[in-house]
Amino acid sequence: MAEVEDLLEGVAVRLPAAEEIRAKGQRRRTRSRAVRAGAGGAALLVAAGAWVLLPSDDQGTRQTVATATANPFRTDGEIQMLRTDELPGNARWHWKESASLPAGAGRRSGPLPQVGLDEACPGSFVVKDSPGQKAYSLLYTGRDHALAQYRVVEYDDTATARSQVAELREEITKCGLRAVSPTAREAEEGSKAWSGTVRDGRSMRVTVRRWNSWVSVAEVLDGAPPVG
Repeated sequence: MAEVEDLLEGVAVRLPAAEEIRAKGQRRRTRSRAVRAGAGGAALLVAAGAWVLLPSDDQGTRQTVATATANPFRTDGEIQMLRTDELPGNARWHWKESASLPAGAGRRSGPLPQVGLDEACPGSFVVKDSPGQKAYSLLYTGRDHALAQYRVVEYDDTATARSQVAELREEITKCGLRAVSPTAREAEEGSKAWSGTVRDGRSMRVTVRRWNSWVSVAEVLDGAPPVG
């Protein structure tokens, strides 16, 4: 659990009751991009900064996280996560949901402004105080060790979300990524995109979107043939 402890250092944790988490997990998947947990992968719920794995039910069907009030990240009470075919590079990497990173991979990014998979941007992992938040995350793996992660974060207010995005952009730039044109779908949604080469020579692309107090971050780290 060292990774979790690293992510939570300096974070004010306000975990909901176990009964509340279980109750929210009972609503079945009725939308194609709802939070999923089970057979092909697992969704992680971060309640006020604490990572909680949402298990599947006895029948192995996927669960959803039910909340209230619709917005671009929450439809009919369900947090909307990216399907594998919605992630950039799916035609090349053939994404699959994953419950964890592959053995030997470096840390995943946690609370903003952390960014980068497999420690692609280690400078962003400096311990900072994190504001209150509820975050949801899915991991994806692809061919040739390609990795991806999608995070949706709800902050207490819009001002906090805006400041966190500003800090995230600074870390993205420090990592060597530069602003690029978003895809047509991303542009329609109001997303911003960055891309570049990280320290191990692989390419990484980060897409950020904010709506009021909500923020989404999609990270794609291209694959590389195994050495030897």
